[in-house]
Amino acid sequence: MFSMPSHNLSPQKSSPSLTTTSTNYHQSDLRKRQTKRDEAIRRRIEHDLSKKKKSGSKITRHKKAIPGTVLSLKPSDPIICKTTATVHEVSQIMTATRENCVLVVNDIGELLGIFTAKDLAFRIVGSGLTANSVTIDQIMTANPICANANNPASEALNLMVERGFRHLPVLDNDNQIVGVLDITKCYAQQMEKLERMHAQSKTLYDAWNSVHNEIGVQDQPQHVFQYFETLKSKMNGPTLDNVLDETTEPIYVSVKTSVYEATVLMKENRTTAVLVKDTNQEVTGIFTSKDVVLRVIAAGLDPKNCSVVRVMTSHPDVAYANLPIQQALRKMFDGHYLNLPVVNNEDDIIGMVDVLKLTYATLTQIKQLEAKDLPSSLDAPEQGNEGPAWNKFWTSLDDNESVHSDSFMDESAAANAPDVTPSEFQSFNVDIKPSDSISHVDASPTKDSTAAGSLSISGQEELPYIFKFKSPAIEGRVHRITLKPSDGVLLLRKLINSKLNDKDFVKLNVSKPSENEDETTSPNDEVAISYIDDEGDVVSITTDTDLSECVRINHRLGNEKADLYLHNPHSHPSAGEIKSIKKTTKPETIIPGIANEVLVPGVLAVLASSIIIGITFSRK
Repeated sequence: MFSMPSHNLSPQKSSPSLTTTSTNYHQSDLRKRQTKRDEAIRRRIEHDLSKKKKSGSKITRHKKAIPGTVLSLKPSDPIICKTTATVHEVSQIMTATRENCVLVVNDIGELLGIFTAKDLAFRIVGSGLTANSVTIDQIMTANPICANANNPASEALNLMVERGFRHLPVLDNDNQIVGVLDITKCYAQQMEKLERMHAQSKTLYDAWNSVHNEIGVQDQPQHVFQYFETLKSKMNGPTLDNVLDETTEPIYVSVKTSVYEATVLMKENRTTAVLVKDTNQEVTGIFTSKDVVLRVIAAGLDPKNCSVVRVMTSHPDVAYANLPIQQALRKMFDGHYLNLPVVNNEDDIIGMVDVLKLTYATLTQIKQLEAKDLPSSLDAPEQGNEGPAWNKFWTSLDDNESVHSDSFMDESAAANAPDVTPSEFQSFNVDIKPSDSISHVDASPTKDSTAAGSLSISGQEELPYIFKFKSPAIEGRVHRITLKPSDGVLLLRKLINSKLNDKDFVKLNVSKPSENEDETTSPNDEVAISYIDDEGDVVSITTDTDLSECVRINHRLGNEKADLYLHNPHSHPSAGEIKSIKKTTKPETIIPGIANEVLVPGVLAVLASSIIIGITFSRK
């Protein structure tokens, strides 16, 4: 750990003073203005690209994935370009498509290389080259390692974790490009399910605590008490403090530093972000490789004549060192940024972490826990050292959709909890709901009892939930969004609108929402949102109560997501796309008898709580 008292950037407090509120408002205003400038750059670039022959394009391949294969991980549609494209042209394509990875192909579509935003920052700007005069084949990574779409998903993911790759091209059996795997997106798709497990296990933890208080500490066997205390301390998993080392020490530049000089520092220190200090030596912003692509190269600025203060992000979010990794990842995914400064209790910056480091830290720990906990009685996998929980972690993605939306979710970090063997797990058969008191415990679990079903209505309101809907205009395109029911219908509508493109609004014959926050759209001109309830009726979602009812019904039926239908407000959804909610299959439950299904804190707490309560009652 290293202390830097002069580098101070305070996080927002939960109870801000009037001064802090004013400061936060000013910071929010600065970010809004920066976002508007970014969108203006994108619109200009999209307009320019539409007027000339594009050097790159996005290809979409619709294939049914076999569960457990690389294709079932739903790789992103690849952005491709020819070798003759200049780096400046490619940066514009990356900006317009909001992607940071481009595949380089020859005239017949064969993969030749890969190029990322980091490459642009380090190999072009950091090397003093001119983006307009260098073609992509000169600085791309040639002959990249690829994954076969039909190979086991675990092989590709193991490769990415072990080699430190973020992007991995995916090819079919004919060596045609299928897509690109992004390890952070793969991980993000699983986070929602694990967050719900963690929230449900927290409810069970509270129930155990209630039982514990009724019985008393003196009546508990010592080994049970120690087991519970260990589990309690590990429940949130590792924190940011656990990943700070010499490689996370922040790099600082002044507001007068040029983009070129800042990028050279990034390259020399193998980091993708630097913090910017003002003339009072206070941190005032952050500048990243992502900014190099969008705000500098794509915008046509000269890196040597542009200071970082013009293109940085002012007053970045920060996190305390004791924040659990899974919460930090959620913060980053929700905020759509890749780098996060870390501060201590005195609000001094002590490090800088990126989303890739946190993702790999968690995934590596999951593998280490499985290698440690896998009982010898279980058959070991033939390939690699991955076990059933590692595979289940990745392959439990829904495999009914061929195309996915790149929306982010989040996950709980794994924790080093005490070993739980299959024999221990099977020897206790106790089903306890969070609302049960000690006098109402039933020793025989019911068939349909689930953690989700035991949650209170107020608990459901605070748990993130997945909503899925199809693009009205583009066949085969499916989007997913995530929000808490308590966030309300306005946020639901905002997230849905952000996923739709112009063709969708034309197809539905409704108005596209204005980007001007002062302008409002009449409800009669907005996209209508509906779902099918448990009686087969089409129900509109127009209020917060409607949204909560939709989630409540899906929770009661054991569904992990809600299917939404978008249509014109003056008509019903088309009959062909409606399916009864009753036909939705229930989610897979954790397989009894496999200790390594408890690698994440949520599942650890569920099993451990049952074990401890079982031991308690077996000794009464």
